Order: sequence, then structure tokens, then C-alpha cells
Amino acid sequence: MNEKTEKLRFGKTSALLFTIVFMAFYYYGLRAVAVAAVASVSSVIADYLSCASMKKKFDWGDLSPLMSGLLLALLMPASAPYTVVAFSAAFMASVCKHAFGGNKNLIFCPVCVAYIFTCLCFPSYIMRYPQPVPFGSVPMSNIVGEGLTHSYTYFLDNGATSAISYLDIIWGKLAGPMGTSNALIILICALALYFFGDIRPAVFFAGFASNVFINVLFPFGEAGLHAVFDSLAAGSFMFVFVFMACDPRYVPKRIFSQILYGVLFAAAAYLIRRYTSIENGAVFALPLLCIFRDEFDRLTSALERLIKFIWKYTKIFARFAWKNIKIFVKSAAKFIAKAFDSLCEYISDRIVEAGKKRREAKSSAEKPEEKQEEKPEESEEKPEEELSGDKEGSGENE
Repeated sequence: MNEKTEKLRFGKTSALLFTIVFMAFYYYGLRAVAVAAVASVSSVIADYLSCASMKKKFDWGDLSPLMSGLLLALLMPASAPYTVVAFSAAFMASVCKHAFGGNKNLIFCPVCVAYIFTCLCFPSYIMRYPQPVPFGSVPMSNIVGEGLTHSYTYFLDNGATSAISYLDIIWGKLAGPMGTSNALIILICALALYFFGDIRPAVFFAGFASNVFINVLFPFGEAGLHAVFDSLAAGSFMFVFVFMACDPRYVPKRIFSQILYGVLFAAAAYLIRRYTSIENGAVFALPLLCIFRDEFDRLTSALERLIKFIWKYTKIFARFAWKNIKIFVKSAAKFIAKAFDSLCEYISDRIVEAGKKRREAKSSAEKPEEKQEEKPEESEEKPEEELSGDKEGSGENE
């Protein structure tokens, strides 16, 4: 992606983020706008000072500092102190971004690292949230100490959620970071970025499907359709996934690597939420995946070489085997034909012999009957001869 296209992407993403800021304004009042403004301005100033300290020219057409400031603000509660927000934004621009060489040499997502650092330093300010109320108004003072509660994700993870309507989940009327619970708005932004070509389809569809599948199989709260809605609104997953995890700066280059990256991101975010007390597991999962971004591409290259090697020798073996199989089939066919002829000849010989035996047995059975019939005839003739002899003898005597 060239520099001009990159700057255009930062501008389009920033414009989409303003729609989420507007929803935060609807639920929390001017306080949400003030937090977003402080984060954005602090990010731009820190970015400018970092470039000046390294004697680099600051590019006013680069909207990445503004985009990063808005992302960081929307991960914060609307009640976050302005000083904490400004400190976090300055830390993000100076340490998490320019210390590694700027946009072209990022190892981690600066927004995630800054948010994690701020959570560790100021957990009481970052992990407590005001209740969202339509046309609500959070006090404009630096520190808001009243009316704060745990997030919807916290109660969901601890199995203590009350019945939340689907409409509240869709519109983000949930206690939590002021910009991460608006499931419908985030999905619309995701579709816009997809059609703009600013997010990788393989990453988006693999991560989205894996997140829904895992949460439906092993839900934190209610099962079924409610688990699907919770997978979109809880844990800041969709917000981090769409605007940060799908950012081309952190995504592997190869298709298979992108699919693996999306699946592992969804699995890591789920496991962190399930087995730790961390609510926004997606924020912690992304830096872990960024570490292995290049390794995913190396793994894919190694798998491609392995598949090519296997395919090459499979074809050689197949050709060799096919020749031998044809020879074997011909030999086997000849042998079977010869064996069949021998079998037929043997059977015909046996049939002929059996026929001879039956005829001989029949002829031997008929001969004794003929003899028995001839004997009485001889016996009958003898008396006549004897009588004739007696007559002749008697005549002589006379």
C-alpha cells in the first residue's frame, strides 16, 4: 500500500470513527466529545513534538495521529479524567509509535499498548464506567466519582448479568468503553471499510466467524442467539477487531496467514477473557498476535514449500506406480484368464467323467436284468429236449 493510499485510509477511518463519537455523545453528553477531543489533540501534539525532536518533517496530511487519538478515546470510559487521557495519548504517540520508527516500522498497535499501560497505571479510572442514558450527561469535571459501575462485560464474565434486550445490545446501551458496545454502528463501519478495500476479507471473515462460533459453543452468559449478540458487543472485540486488528499495518501478507491470524486473534481474545480477570481481552490479544505477524508469513511459506515438495514427489510416484499398475493389471488379467480357462476345462472334464460314470452305472444295472430274463427260457427249453430224448429212447425200446 503506497503512502497516498495509506493517508486516504486514515482519513476514511477517522470519518467513520466520528459516527461512533456521535453515539457516545448521545449516551454521555458533551463529556464524551471532550474526552475524544483531548485524546485527539494530545496525540497530534505529541506526534508533532516527536517528529521535531528527531528532526523529521511533520506531515499535516497524515491523519494517523487523529485516528489513533479517536481510537484510544473510544476505548476509554466517558468518565476518564482528561489528564489521564492526555497522558495516555502522549505516551501512545511518543513511546509506542515514534520510538519504533513511526507508521512504517510498528511492531505493536500503539493504541492497544497505550491502553494497556494506562489500565495498569490507573485501573480505578479506566475500569469503571457511567451508565449510558439516551440524551445523558456525564459531569464535565476532571474526575467523576459518582454513578460509576462495572461494565456489561464484567457482569457477563462473572455470570451476574440481568436480562438485556437485543435492542440495547444492538444500539450499545451497555455500560463499558464509550465506543466499543455499538454493535450495529461498528458492523456498518466494517462493511464500509470492506467495500473501500481497507480491510482484508480473509482476516475479517475468519476472525468474525471464529468469534461467533467460539462464543456460541462456550458462552459466557445465555446460550443461543443471545450468545451471538454478546459476541458482537462484549469485550470490545468487534471494535478492536475492525479498526485495529484488520489494519493492514498489522496484518500478514499471505492469504493463509491472514486466515490463521484472524482465527487466532478471536481465540486469544476469548481465552484471555475466560481465564483472566481482563474484560477487554481483544486489546491484550492484538499485541501478542502482532509479535508473530511475520512468523505467520514464514510458516505459510514453509507450508507452501512442503506442499510443493509433496506434490512433486507424489506425481513422480504416481507416474511410476501407474506404469507398474498397468503391467500388474495386464499380468493379473492374463493370469485370471488362464486360470478361468483351466477352471472351465477342469469343470468340463469332471462333467464328462461324471456322465461316463452315470452311463456305465446305468449299463451295469441293465445287464443283470437281461441275464435274469434269459435263464428261464433255457430252463423251459430243456424239458422239451429231454422229452424228445425220452420219446426217442422209448421208441428204440419198442
